[in-house]
Amino acid sequence: MISSLLANTIVIISLLVSLAAYIFVSKREGSYINILTPAYVVNIPAYFLFPIIYTYLFETEATPYAFAYVYATIAVENLVFAYFYTRRKAPVVHLPFAYGYGSFGLFGMIAVALSALVYLPVLLQFPQYIFSPRQIYEQTRTGFGPLFYLSSSLSYLAVILILFSKKSFRVKAFVTLVAAMVLLLHGSKGQVLSLLFLVLMFEIYVNGRRLNLLSAIAVAAVIGAVGLGLFAVTMILGTPYEAIETISRYSDYTRNATMLIDSNFPVQNGRLTLESNIISLIPRAIMPSKPKTFGALYLDEQFFPESIDEDVGSPDFGIGVQYADFGSLAILYLALFEVIRGWLALVFVNRLRVTRHPGDFVIVAFLAGISVFPVGGTGWLLPETLVVAMLLRFASCFGTNQIFRERNRTRRRPIAPPGLSPLPGAGSAPTA
Repeated sequence: MISSLLANTIVIISLLVSLAAYIFVSKREGSYINILTPAYVVNIPAYFLFPIIYTYLFETEATPYAFAYVYATIAVENLVFAYFYTRRKAPVVHLPFAYGYGSFGLFGMIAVALSALVYLPVLLQFPQYIFSPRQIYEQTRTGFGPLFYLSSSLSYLAVILILFSKKSFRVKAFVTLVAAMVLLLHGSKGQVLSLLFLVLMFEIYVNGRRLNLLSAIAVAAVIGAVGLGLFAVTMILGTPYEAIETISRYSDYTRNATMLIDSNFPVQNGRLTLESNIISLIPRAIMPSKPKTFGALYLDEQFFPESIDEDVGSPDFGIGVQYADFGSLAILYLALFEVIRGWLALVFVNRLRVTRHPGDFVIVAFLAGISVFPVGGTGWLLPETLVVAMLLRFASCFGTNQIFRERNRTRRRPIAPPGLSPLPGAGSAPTA
C-alpha cells in the first residue's frame, strides 16, 4: 500500500504538470477560460482534490506502481493535448453541404419546447419526485433512456441555437433558463454544468471574449458555487463532515483505476472499447436482448456486482477501462487519442472563428468535453456529433436567402454571418 505522503506527492506533481499545460494553452489562446476549462473544472476536483481528501480520511490501498501509472497518464494526456492543440498551422478542412444563418431562433424555441414535451411522460410517471429530481434519476436508469437522453440533447441544442440567433437577450435568457430547468429535473448535476459550459464556450469562441486570470478565477468560483448548489439540491449531504466524506467519494475515477491495475485483470485486447462504441448506441427498444453489462459495465460486473444487481448506478473506472483493454500500453493509446483530439480541436476552433456557425460549435463543444449526447458508458461519439453538425448546416439554410458552400480554394476575406466579422486570428474561410 502506498503511503499517504507519497500518494499526495504524486497527485501534486501530476496536478502541477496539468496546470502548466492549462496555462500554456491559456497564454496561446489569450484567455484563461478556453477549450480546456470544462474538463479541468470537473477533473481537478475529481482527479486531484477529492483523492487528497479521501486519502486523508480513509488512506489509499493502491500500490505505488498503480498510483504513479494513473497520475502519469493523466499528466501525459494533458501535455499531449496542449502541444498539438497549440500548433500554429492547421489545414483548412472543408465540410460538405451548403449552410446558412437562418431560423436559429425559431429552431431553438422549438427544441426547448420538445425537450420539455419529451420528458413530460417521465414526470407524469413519477410526480411525487418532481421536487426530488435525484429520485427520478435513480428510478429511470433502465428503460427510460430514449426519453431521458433525447430530452437532454434537445435542451443542449435549444441553447446552442438560441445563442446563435438574433433574438433579444431576454428571449435567449428565457430559453436557456427553461432548458436548465428541464435538465435539473433530470436529476443530473453534470448536465446542468454542461449547459453552463456551453454558454462559456460560446462567449469565448464565437463572441471572442477573452478573460484574464482574475476574471477566470471569478468565473471558476461561480461555477464552483453552482456545483455545490447542485450537490445540495440532488443529494442528502448531512453534517459538514458527512458532506465532505460524500463528495470525496467522487475520487473513485482514479481509485477504481488503481484497483483494477493492482488486480492483474486479464487484458481484454480492445474488446471493452469496441463494445462501448457499438452496443451502447443501440436502444434497448430496438434490441430487447441487449446485455446489461458490456464495455466499461463489464468491469462493474466484475468488481461491483451489487451495483449491477441493484441498478443503483455504475462506478467509474477512469483510465482503468483503457488499462483493462491494453494493459501497460494504455498510456500510449491515450496519448495517441489526445494527439487526434488536439489536432481536431485546433482545426474546428479555427473553423468556428471564421464561420461562427452552430454546426462547427457543436464539434468544438464536443472536443471540449461537452457532448450533445450525454450518454454515460459509451465510446467516443465523434461520428454522431459530426452527423448533428451536418444536420445543423442543412437546417440553417431555411429562412435565409444567403446560402454558402465550401470550396477547395479560399479567399483572403473570410466569410462570416451577415452583420458579423470573423474573429481576429481566424484564417481564410471557404468561399461562398
